Amino acid sequence: MILAIPLLAHLLMSILMLSIPHMTRREILFGVLVPGDFRSTPEGRRAVREFRLAVLIPALAGAVAILLLGLRFVPVFLLAPTTMLLAGMTTFVLQNRKLRAFAIQPQPVRELELSTQPERLPWFAWLGLAPLVLLAAAALYLNANWDRIPANRSSREVFGPLIIAAEMTLWLFAFALATWYGSRRSEPLRRPAVGVFITLGWILALLMPGLAIQPLIKLPAPALVGPAMGIILFCLIYLIKKSRESRGPLDPTPNECWKGGILYYNPSDPVLFVGRRDGAGFTLNLGNPWSWAVLCSPLVLMASAFLVFLLL
Repeated sequence: MILAIPLLAHLLMSILMLSIPHMTRREILFGVLVPGDFRSTPEGRRAVREFRLAVLIPALAGAVAILLLGLRFVPVFLLAPTTMLLAGMTTFVLQNRKLRAFAIQPQPVRELELSTQPERLPWFAWLGLAPLVLLAAAALYLNANWDRIPANRSSREVFGPLIIAAEMTLWLFAFALATWYGSRRSEPLRRPAVGVFITLGWILALLMPGLAIQPLIKLPAPALVGPAMGIILFCLIYLIKKSRESRGPLDPTPNECWKGGILYYNPSDPVLFVGRRDGAGFTLNLGNPWSWAVLCSPLVLMASAFLVFLLL
């Protein structure tokens, strides 16, 4: 069991990395906008083959290292997946440079606002606040059954995780709002992305209270964690499927504004989020000043979590 968990995590990360060329629409390969039939050309097949080989070698070597050295050299649990990820991302950038010679330039898309009214959120978006009720109910239940808690009956250990879970739920809800209002109205991925963020908030709000009251209800932890991981995997597959679907015009973002096919920097583009070229979902437009607020938000979240544990 000591080796099984890190080995499984390494293998899952390797599978995801190997899948990167197939997470995007057919006309996007290694962050480059190419003709729709380019993947079937010798150059396209060679690029995918070289990427797979560059990921597969460190992935297999890392798995062998975990099996042989895991019990004697614990850092291998971290070194193996890190090496594989670095090899994959480096090869991605190199392939991006090679394929620029075959790139096609998309036609710029201009969106006209025909109404002064802001676009309504999907009806299910407001469900992102409902998990706060579950967290509050768990806190009230624990407070009412304080004497039944077996050990470590401190406010920090009992209520701290629930408060942090509430903060993370609000952060996910804010991220869903930012994705909806910060991306182009013509982007069909907006609705699926909001749904995924709301679902993650619910998973968190169900998992943390379940673990908090687990000593009272005697429910095995795997019975809580297993379904949560399954739903997260389903969300990932769903988002990849939506990203691969044909959705109208070509990606309108200029090729020259993509750095390595991974980072997007375009100060003249007013949107905050654009569709990824290196996978599923959205990435930030680093040319938008608000992108830095989004990037710093996890640091604020961690600082607030630290403050919660200090004050409780």
